[in-house]
Amino acid sequence: MPWLLSAPKLVPAVANVRGLSGEVTPGLSQVEYALRRHKLMSLIQKEAQGQSGTDQTVVVLSNPTYYMSNDIPYTFHQDNNFLYLCGFQEPDSILVLQSLPGKQLPSHKAILFVPRRDPSRELWDGPRSGTDGAIALTGVDEAYTLEEFQHLLPKMKAETNMVWYDWMRPSHAQLHSDYMQPLTEAKAKSKNKVRGVQQLIQRLRLIKSPAEIERMQIAGKLTSQFEFECRARGADILAYPPVVAGGNRSNTLHYVKNNQLIKDGEMVLLDGGCESSCYVSDITRTWPVNGRLLENTALIMLATTSGWMSMTLQTCPVPSLCSLGW
Repeated sequence: MPWLLSAPKLVPAVANVRGLSGEVTPGLSQVEYALRRHKLMSLIQKEAQGQSGTDQTVVVLSNPTYYMSNDIPYTFHQDNNFLYLCGFQEPDSILVLQSLPGKQLPSHKAILFVPRRDPSRELWDGPRSGTDGAIALTGVDEAYTLEEFQHLLPKMKAETNMVWYDWMRPSHAQLHSDYMQPLTEAKAKSKNKVRGVQQLIQRLRLIKSPAEIERMQIAGKLTSQFEFECRARGADILAYPPVVAGGNRSNTLHYVKNNQLIKDGEMVLLDGGCESSCYVSDITRTWPVNGRLLENTALIMLATTSGWMSMTLQTCPVPSLCSLGW
């Protein structure tokens, strides 16, 4: 998680957001995300001219997790608009931008509603940021658990509140059904109906910042290398999102973020496979990242290998893998 660092003078209206410059996503700082939110609220200010006394609230939903089978998730891909405005890379979350009482737009408050910490799920899916982690990572003003979003709904239903939300194409069907659909239906009977925000965000995304251009160049280079290596070896695609985990992260069963440094002396676990002509492989292996086994690690691997060979000899008919020299 990026550390929170003091930032130099920036755009005056953004500099007081938090004064932070830590990276939220690779190459993109908290300041850049704050500036995006600032620009969006500036566009809303122009769109809302002539509506004095009306509060403005933007609601953007994250994506959910999708599954390719009962318990195997697809690689999570965040909703593009949600990601653009805050950089938070976890599912089942809501971003809210609220105008501030007594202050003119683009002054606003940024709030994240995120899933609460859950040790049992985190064993499978990896650690969650929680409310404190969401604030530290993204630099938003406030963060609450997802369930607390319902406390905002009465305020948003008021005649004096204009809600900006893409109700025609919600990115998260369950969150839309639980929270936003009832709000949208209630607002349909008021003078301030829900207005779409996607077109405004798209206008901002059309112009790329220098940091975005750099990330696009890196992505293009990596994509060409990846496709070459897969196809040069006869594979069509990867069979499933690979797990490449170092140290204690290998205990997370579906660790697919694969974005942490593996330290000297740690073991690295690879669970991966490819698909060729609709047939897939699934292999899991571990090895020391520096090429040298520590004594206690060697003993554990020896015990594991001995157990595997014993079970194989008892269950496999001849010829077994062991009899073939494995």
